[in-house]
Amino acid sequence: MTRQPLNLLDHLHQTILQFLNPFTASLSQARQAHAQILKTGLSSDTNLTTKLLSLYANNLCFDDANFVLDSISEPNLFSYSTLIHAFAKLNQFGHALGLFSQMLSRGLVPDSFLFPSVVKACAGLPASKAGKQVHAIASVSGLASDSFVQSSLVHMYIKCDQIRDARKLFDRVPQRDVIICSALISGYSRRGCVDEAMQLLSEMRGMCLEPNVVLWNGMIAGFNQSKLYADTVAVLQKMHSEGFQPDGSSISSALPAVGHLEDLGMGIQIHGYVVKQGLGSDKCVVSALIDMYGKCACSFETSQVFHEMDQMDVGACNALVTGLSRNGLVDNALKVFRQFKDQGMELNIVSWTSIIASCSQNGKDMEALELFREMQVEGVEPNSVTIPCLLPACGNIAALMHGKAAHCFSLRRGISNDVYVGSSLIDMYAKCGKIRLSRLCFDEMPTRNLVCWNAVMGGYAMHGKANETMEVFRLMQRSGQKPDFISFTCVLSACSQKGLTDEGWYYFNSMSKEHGLEARVEHYACMVTLLSRSGKLEEAYSMIKQMPFEPDACVWGALLSSCRVHSNVTLGKYVAKKLFNLEPKNPGNYILLSNIYASKGMWSEVDKVRDKMKSLGLRKNPGCSWIEVKNKVHMLLAGDKAHPQMNQIIEKLNKLSSEMKKLGYFPNTHFVLQDVEEQDKEQILCGHSEKLAVVLGLLNSPPGSSLRVIKNLRICGDCHAVIKFISSFEGREISVRDTNLFHHFKDGVCSCEDYW
Repeated sequence: MTRQPLNLLDHLHQTILQFLNPFTASLSQARQAHAQILKTGLSSDTNLTTKLLSLYANNLCFDDANFVLDSISEPNLFSYSTLIHAFAKLNQFGHALGLFSQMLSRGLVPDSFLFPSVVKACAGLPASKAGKQVHAIASVSGLASDSFVQSSLVHMYIKCDQIRDARKLFDRVPQRDVIICSALISGYSRRGCVDEAMQLLSEMRGMCLEPNVVLWNGMIAGFNQSKLYADTVAVLQKMHSEGFQPDGSSISSALPAVGHLEDLGMGIQIHGYVVKQGLGSDKCVVSALIDMYGKCACSFETSQVFHEMDQMDVGACNALVTGLSRNGLVDNALKVFRQFKDQGMELNIVSWTSIIASCSQNGKDMEALELFREMQVEGVEPNSVTIPCLLPACGNIAALMHGKAAHCFSLRRGISNDVYVGSSLIDMYAKCGKIRLSRLCFDEMPTRNLVCWNAVMGGYAMHGKANETMEVFRLMQRSGQKPDFISFTCVLSACSQKGLTDEGWYYFNSMSKEHGLEARVEHYACMVTLLSRSGKLEEAYSMIKQMPFEPDACVWGALLSSCRVHSNVTLGKYVAKKLFNLEPKNPGNYILLSNIYASKGMWSEVDKVRDKMKSLGLRKNPGCSWIEVKNKVHMLLAGDKAHPQMNQIIEKLNKLSSEMKKLGYFPNTHFVLQDVEEQDKEQILCGHSEKLAVVLGLLNSPPGSSLRVIKNLRICGDCHAVIKFISSFEGREISVRDTNLFHHFKDGVCSCEDYW
């Protein structure tokens, strides 16, 4: 290249420098300057290349930055430092460490100004192994004693969850300040190490260091994050008593703990402090107040705090929706959400996830699916929290295609390996009748936690697969995962589905003997179900009397249900009275007692129970079934007349009934617990919702395809027999999930083996 005259080069140099002004230069100007540098042979000018490197990095043009660095024949420490600092500042930690490694390979020695950025990159990933290597390099180069390097290393070890290494290094720091002490105390707090945090706080005064508000806030936030709610509130009180004024950060970190403790009195005191200190304009504080009142079941105060806001904030909106839903006011929450949306509020992923979770947790599964669709239309992308909130709604109504769509979305977004997404998929497929897909999701998970193990065991138990449940339980133990209370509930429930009394007693007794877990009420309920369903009603009743705590409605309900199966009037009447005292407004208990009387033809007693229900304003929950046909979920009620295909359904049912009678089957009117004529009983049986749903599926699906039905009540014996016949006559596999378990019908046989 021809050498330019010196004065011309100087002029070009100055022009390029102006192009590379970090405060005014645009990306296009940087690229123009880069072209001039290459054209004029100024690549060796360190000042120009360094500015160019910085501009490219700040504009996230990492390929361009690396190209500039590679074009420098002899890059120096300053060149690398400029780019590493920029990468660390922009949280591009992997790029920062890669360049640091490249710099070392060139024999360049880092200085004390570069180490903090490199250490920050290790902390940001987090990468404790790389952090220890950087620490070793700092020690070898004699820079580990630099106060800035020491402080950054302590922060790195804390963020990498290496609290012991952080403490060792902290103890070797000759001159400690409030910043490094605050970092370590916050680290202890986030790990729930109360004693260590309080001890270090005390030691600070011996170092003539006074805590500041940042330190107190770190403790409050850390203890709250560790779910040490009582300690969180205690630190706030200590902070205030020692003359420090809690700020917005202190209050917004402490209020969630107050809510979890449901300490309304403390919440009101903090609210008063907020008003007195003028913190009511702090959006985080207002959101935390709304959340606290919601957790304390104060719906009026929740709404009042929100409406007193000067300006609506999306965080406060989210807190209000969650608070209303938490208190069972899901319709109000939906109304408020719609109002926010109509007013043009910029709702975020938290907003959508909160309302979807509210619907799926409160029986509004169809609304949850519709909201998920709306969210995507609005351009809000679901995340690893949204999917686990949606999937229960899919499982509740067996919306398999919707569940599969959510699964595909999680695969595309790379979040299917998240343990919470994975466990939700396991549960969803199990509830949709696809236990093999449920197990496949489990087997493909790279890492599993206890929730995943419990989800697959719960799925097998739901499908009446006791042997598989017990096998997974043993596999879990062999893997080193300790079972918890839910694990034992799953395995005991599986035993009760098949009447495995000996196995049930083994697992029940092993809880305390082998695992140090005391049985809870749900475990006793499983054992009562297991014993009483096997006909051992007196043994089950004896177990209830020997319980170490007061039996609840769940335990008595299990016994009453079995009294209905075995038509035990005397015990059933006694147990029902217990339940009437515990749950005076639960119509199910009255219905069970009425059915026990009806099974014995005691119609006058039936009338008395029904009259009692009327006087209390109670009504029987109607039988309801769901079936997914052509990607649409249909809901059918017992005796339904409104469905547009009802005439076709009844016609098909009558044809099936005729075929069944030809083969010697007659409707089992024993399951009609009403004092009506025999012909009327047959008509009542025809209107059961699970029959209607199965026939709707037959009418709208190809011959030979499988059907999945969900019912909100127990399947009756007549429906069980009819669906067995249909599975054989129509050549269909039919799955019916009732409140107890899955019934898989194929070739005239049910997977429950008629145990129920």
